[in-house]
Amino acid sequence: MSWDAYCALPSAKFVGLYGLDAKNLVWGKKGNFSPKAGELAKITTAGPGTLVSYDGTKMMIIKDSEGCLFAASSELCLVFKKLKKCAMVVIGDKSKKDKLIEECNNYTKPLIDGGY
Repeated sequence: MSWDAYCALPSAKFVGLYGLDAKNLVWGKKGNFSPKAGELAKITTAGPGTLVSYDGTKMMIIKDSEGCLFAASSELCLVFKKLKKCAMVVIGDKSKKDKLIEECNNYTKPLIDGGY
């Protein structure tokens, strides 16, 4: 399966799958996933209470939900899941938060099972 196939979350606007070094080298993506320099590194090391941004939109990491970190702005949400060797960032409508978390967990399960 291609890296982009792991990023095909139906409810997401943008998805990026990348190595934990977070050097903006994206393994796979959905949509125009284009974080600005340094944003992936900040998201990768973030925890609850951390201010992060995606494409210039600032969001506060609110909580850990079902193994994913979640942040929101007025319209968008960011779901982040860190695995052993890679991480996934999911961007979508704030109203779809629960579905995005569910899809993130479902689409990363084969990666986790494969040792990623």
